[in-house]
Amino acid sequence: MGSDGLSNIMSLLLPGETILVEYTQDSPSELLFWLLVKWAEKNGKPVLIDDVLDTFPEVLARLRVLDFDISGFDDLPVVKIGGSRNVGRVIGTIDVDRHSIDFRYYERIYSKVIEGVAINPVLGFHKLFMVLTDRELFRLIRNVAGFVGKRDRIAIYLVNSDVLSSKAGGFDALLREIATTVLAFYPTERGYVLGVVKTPRKELLGKEAVIL
Repeated sequence: MGSDGLSNIMSLLLPGETILVEYTQDSPSELLFWLLVKWAEKNGKPVLIDDVLDTFPEVLARLRVLDFDISGFDDLPVVKIGGSRNVGRVIGTIDVDRHSIDFRYYERIYSKVIEGVAINPVLGFHKLFMVLTDRELFRLIRNVAGFVGKRDRIAIYLVNSDVLSSKAGGFDALLREIATTVLAFYPTERGYVLGVVKTPRKELLGKEAVIL
């Protein structure tokens, strides 16, 4: 299923990175998430999930329908950002309203439960582009930039590129700029490909994995 190619990419990512994975609306992002968790488990990396607006339960529901083995996924630590469905081992909740998301509280939450370098999938971040004002989005992206370089995690933002590009104002470009590495996940005749779009490192440039 392309796990070797994914491993070749993941093994080159560094603690403190903020990774942006842009997937198209017709790509199975739940499959990529499943492979990321399985890679982390195989390599002894703790996993912390950021669940934005109930995206994690949506992803698990699709994986169940597709008959993937998700045993243990309900025990993964989860920080809920908005939403109302508590799935996983919820270790903290952050409200999404007209005020900015409390990133200082967020940092206190995850620093208490994670030992070592965590693989930190962020699910549903693009939904915030649909509910926040331009001013709130600018503040949000600025706060995300503040986490770049925190060496206790590798943050992996799985975002719907179609949703990002539909929001005027250049916020998608700002998000790409602050990310240390940008990957694209899209369908081809060879299967679904995960390719490196942006990286400052020659050894990662041009790498890709055929997932399915």
